[in-house]
Amino acid sequence: MNKILKSLAVAAVAVLTLSFHTMAQTVQDGLRNLDAERYNAAETIFKQLASTAPSAENYYYLGYFYLNLQDEEGKVSSADLEKAKDAFTKGTALDAKKPDPLNRVGLATVKLLSGDRAGAKADFDLIKKDTKNKNADVIFRIGEAYSLSAKVNDPAEAVTNIQAALDLQKVKNNPDYYIAMAKAYLIKNDGGAAMTALENAANMGQKLAKIKTLMGRVWYQGKQYQKAEGFFNEAIAADPEYAPAYYYLSLLYTTFGKFNKAKENALLALKKSEATAAEKLRYIKLAFASKDYDGALSVLNEIFDAEKDPIKYRLKGYIQTEKGECAEAVKNITEFLNKAEKERHLASDWGMLGRAYACIKDDANKKLNDSLSIINMDIAIEKGDSTFDYNGAIINNYKAAKNWPKVAERLEKYISTSKKGGNATDYYNLADAYMRSRNFIKADTVYSKAIELYKDTWMFPYIQKARAKQYALGNTVDSTFSAAPLYEKYITVSTDAMKADVKNAKYFSEAYGYLGYKALLVEKNPAKATEYMNFALKYDPTNTKAQQVLQSINGGTTPPAGGTTPPNNNSPNGGAQPKN
Repeated sequence: MNKILKSLAVAAVAVLTLSFHTMAQTVQDGLRNLDAERYNAAETIFKQLASTAPSAENYYYLGYFYLNLQDEEGKVSSADLEKAKDAFTKGTALDAKKPDPLNRVGLATVKLLSGDRAGAKADFDLIKKDTKNKNADVIFRIGEAYSLSAKVNDPAEAVTNIQAALDLQKVKNNPDYYIAMAKAYLIKNDGGAAMTALENAANMGQKLAKIKTLMGRVWYQGKQYQKAEGFFNEAIAADPEYAPAYYYLSLLYTTFGKFNKAKENALLALKKSEATAAEKLRYIKLAFASKDYDGALSVLNEIFDAEKDPIKYRLKGYIQTEKGECAEAVKNITEFLNKAEKERHLASDWGMLGRAYACIKDDANKKLNDSLSIINMDIAIEKGDSTFDYNGAIINNYKAAKNWPKVAERLEKYISTSKKGGNATDYYNLADAYMRSRNFIKADTVYSKAIELYKDTWMFPYIQKARAKQYALGNTVDSTFSAAPLYEKYITVSTDAMKADVKNAKYFSEAYGYLGYKALLVEKNPAKATEYMNFALKYDPTNTKAQQVLQSINGGTTPPAGGTTPPNNNSPNGGAQPKN
């Protein structure tokens, strides 16, 4: 009797254990974890289901899981494609006479994501033919395959197939159809159609956190940031454990420049997901973008030794550059470029390497480091990196070295290659570089362009152009006073507020002094000259030239014509240039 009772007890425990095990691990549980990007948990469930209950459905979802393990560029690794292929192959082998159509779709999807578009299309068409174009799930999964990856896709095929599947559905209660369609429209950059599909999905009352996050992404992609923020918050309200919503909020706040909020949501994204090395790497990227360099470096150091992916060197080098640990940054970025496949190299890798060389504090090797900095930043520019103003950094490097011809050369190149052309500031800076290079003729010409573009919103370029004209003469006496119209323009267009600003006093004194010389020497009008020189002294009582002219007028003598050049304190190399 006891043996019977013990046997019954063991059997009962086994049944209870099996029941609990089955309830705890369902396809839907796996999909929920997959949606929430808890990949370890999802993989564990799908692998256990395929192992303990090897059915066509369980093998399909195990393969489907591996197809969703994509990097930031939408690429599935060759190892994961092999794992997916293995699962789908086992799913089709369960019935050799009539292989499961969903697993066949999975195998064709592996072909598609491997780059064999024609082979995948032929397989998809054959599967639809074999199922008489009446299996909604098969047609849906074919459509989804075309929008599964941001790298290898065909959104038109996706929409066509998903719509065909929707038309076949008798009960329209599966939000996944509309979610996949929305992703296809997002690839096409058709935000309106994507939002309509997501609204249809939301009406079913399922997967709201995922749907609201996708709605936020639609608005984020359309640069409607406030609307995007609202939907990400709605996603969190629907499921406070849904990690992707926090991830996108962090990106959003980084875009806003709200770095504290970006940092906070990056941490929440990490906490709500799995603390795997992959999740930590993603957090590090978020933390770096939100300028939480210490937080990013702290987590990176936790996984650095165990992490095999050479991306760890890139991340560490980028962080160290921003923290000013530049010599170490050069080592790590160089290590990444040496160890990672060339396809993984980014233009910003050379740009950041150039920035790192630029900030190394090593006086003995400064010239070499500056040269390497410029070489690498030029590579980043050539490769199209627009994440940083490398040209500005190179120009600042030359400015620090007072290499004004090189500054002018870089500005010329920037203006000539810029899609929008140079703006007023660009032309002013170019003219200033020519001025400091003592190329006064070119400076004169370029100041004209700056004056044209400023449209009298800034008057100082008139003064500089007037000076350039005078400096260009060298020792030749300008008997016509060719800069006079520029000084006159400076005076007449300037507002009363500009004239009252003490920062501009020496410029008005210079202008009136020059015009006073002209009145005396060209117009032979001592009274007008006296008036102008008195104005010059009003603005700057220390203007010795104006004093000398007044003395000569009062004494009945004529000042020398060569005294028309600008004051020494306004030399080509000198001085602050305030906006008046």
